[in-house]
Amino acid sequence: MQTPDKPPLFIGIAQQYGFSAEAAQMALDRVGMQLSMHGYARHTVFYVYRTGKPAGGSGGRAGRARLLLAFPSADAALSFAQHSGLGATPRLLAMNVSQLLSVLLQRPSIGTLLFATETEAPAVTYLPHGFRLERTTLLKLLQGG
Repeated sequence: MQTPDKPPLFIGIAQQYGFSAEAAQMALDRVGMQLSMHGYARHTVFYVYRTGKPAGGSGGRAGRARLLLAFPSADAALSFAQHSGLGATPRLLAMNVSQLLSVLLQRPSIGTLLFATETEAPAVTYLPHGFRLERTTLLKLLQGG
């Protein structure tokens, strides 16, 4: 749990990448406002489905930016994973916005973070609706843009 004296993880990670704490806080606040506009509470915990593939593995599509899906509930994440055939054994991670932004910043192979809305499961070939945050947008926010 976050204490008032300890800055969010994302601020420390952003500083390690050469961005100021102020720019990181502004980026975190802007993303928080966007999420608020999409109906999420300020401290929503999201759930990310993990496949068994190694992080650095070549999934046959080298150079293609990956998409990180974050769901507002474990049930929504598992339902999407099962309907999409993403793996036999569901493995979920619970992450807050600061952690998700840290992952997006640290992993250039992830091009987009999608905060999915909790609606009925889409067809197998479709992504869920929600707020899309591109890595390039996050970098612009960190640069003061």
